[in-house]
Amino acid sequence: QFASELHALRERGAIVKVDALGGAMPVYYIVAHGALAEAFRNGEHFPPGHAYQIISLPFIGETFMSMDEQQHRRWRPPMTASVRRTAVDEMDQHRLAAIGHELLDEMAGQGRADLVPEFTRRYAFRVICDQLGLPVEQERHYYDWSMDLMFGGRDLDASRAADAKLTAVARPVFEARRREPRDDQISRWIHDTRIAGEPVSDESILAHIRLFFTAGATTTSDAMSNLFHALLTHPEAWRRCVEEPAIQAGALQELLRYNPPVAAQPRFSNPRREIEVAGVTIPPNSPVLFGIAAANRDPAVFADPDRFDIDRPVTSPLTFGPGLRTCPGMHLAQKNLATALR
Repeated sequence: QFASELHALRERGAIVKVDALGGAMPVYYIVAHGALAEAFRNGEHFPPGHAYQIISLPFIGETFMSMDEQQHRRWRPPMTASVRRTAVDEMDQHRLAAIGHELLDEMAGQGRADLVPEFTRRYAFRVICDQLGLPVEQERHYYDWSMDLMFGGRDLDASRAADAKLTAVARPVFEARRREPRDDQISRWIHDTRIAGEPVSDESILAHIRLFFTAGATTTSDAMSNLFHALLTHPEAWRRCVEEPAIQAGALQELLRYNPPVAAQPRFSNPRREIEVAGVTIPPNSPVLFGIAAANRDPAVFADPDRFDIDRPVTSPLTFGPGLRTCPGMHLAQKNLATALR
C-alpha cells in the first residue's frame, strides 16, 4: 500500500506538495529519483545542517550532522574514524561473526524466539558498543532509548529519561578510559582527538554517542529486520542465499533499494530565499521530505520496481544519501548486514 501511494504521488510530479500533521504543515515531498539525487547534492538549496539544528540538536546535542559545512568538514573525519571504509575493511571479521553466533546460541535454547528483539536489534548495538567501548548489559534497552531520543519532539519526558539512562552508562566509561585507555573509540576521542587544536569535550563525545545510536545502530537494526523479512517472505530468494553464498551481496543491495531503513529524510529549503527544483518553486525555509523509498522505486530508473529481485543489477539507489552528507556509517552498516546474513 505504501508503495502504491508513493507511485500515485509521483504521477503528480517529481516534487509534490502534501499536508502533514493533519493539514497543519505543508511539506514538499521529493519522490522522483532524478530530483532527489540532485537535491542530495545541492547544499545551497537544502542545507542539511539547518534541518538537524531544528529537528535533532535539541535532543541529540551538537554533532557534525548539525553543523554548517565548514564545521562539518572539520569535525566529521576525526569523529567517524572508526566507521570509514578503511577502518571497516580492517575490522576483525571473526569478532563480527562471533557476535552473531553468541546471539544465535542464546536463541537456540529458547525453542521459539522473535528475531527482531532477540537478534537484529541486539546485533547492531552490540557491534557499535564493541567499537565505542560501551558495556552491553543494557543492550536490550538501547534501541528503545535511541528511538525516544530521536523523536524527542513527540515525548520530551521520554527523551530526557532516555538521555539520563544513556549518560549514566557512558560517563563511568569516560572516567575509566581516562585512567586506562583501551583500543576503542571512546579512548581515542579522549586521548588522541584534537579539533582546531582543542580536545573533544565530554558533552561532544556524549552527543556523538547519541548520534551513533540513533542514526547508526537503529537504522542498521531496521535494515537487518527488513532484510530477513524480505528474504523469508520470498522463499526462493532465501533458498538461493543459503545455497549460493555468492548471491548474498546482490540480495543486500536489492534490499537497500527495495525497503530502505529510512523511508524519508527531513530537510528545510534555503532559509533566505525561494528556490526552484524540478520546475517547482519552494518558499524559503519550507519543510521538505527527501523521499528515499519513493526514489528507490522510481520506474524511470528501476524496471518493475516493486519486485524484490536479488539478481537485479542495482547501481544507483539513494539509500545512503549521495553528495555532501553521505551516511558516514554506510560501510559498517553493509558489513554488519553481510555478516548477519552469512
